[in-house]
Amino acid sequence: MNTDRYRTLGGEGHGQLREKASRFIGIAFPIRNEDDFKSRLHAFMKEHHGARHFCHAWVMDDDGSRFRANDAGEPAGTAGKPILNRIRVAEMTWCGVIVVRYFGGTLLGKPGLVKAYGEAARLALQNAPVVERVACDQLLITCTYAQLENIRNVVMAHHGEIHDSVFMDHCNITASVPRSKVEELLRAWSAQGIVAVRQEVK
Repeated sequence: MNTDRYRTLGGEGHGQLREKASRFIGIAFPIRNEDDFKSRLHAFMKEHHGARHFCHAWVMDDDGSRFRANDAGEPAGTAGKPILNRIRVAEMTWCGVIVVRYFGGTLLGKPGLVKAYGEAARLALQNAPVVERVACDQLLITCTYAQLENIRNVVMAHHGEIHDSVFMDHCNITASVPRSKVEELLRAWSAQGIVAVRQEVK
């Protein structure tokens, strides 16, 4: 993934298959943080309370650098990793996939599990809407009232977004700006006596 754009999901996708009487149900969905994922996992577990395994993986951060996979009781490497691999192949981030298995009484073996979990994840991702977004950094900008309109125009011209403005002795603006433009803007604003710093978004 490059630093300017990333792919994620615009909504949920579902997919399922049967393998030797076992049923695999996959769901793919967008997430903003780990709490988002945990909330959806708990809801899915409640919805499918009769199932034996809830294997999953997620990928976060604009560059996909943060990720996790969980076999949830299946043999190591047979469930979480194939699900994660499907997210990677689809080049997705800010994305979670859960695959629930209803055991049908016949053992599939490790190759069979890898294939089934990966395929259920692929189907769920395939059936979800995909969106491409610009990777942005959030900035806290402090300026004078005279500089305010110019800053707003610059942010919008770079396809950024103003989130909040607080007016006191100075103007404090919270804005998102495409990552590829941040250093250029910070230098330009600094030369004008405008204070702008990156904010960590959790």
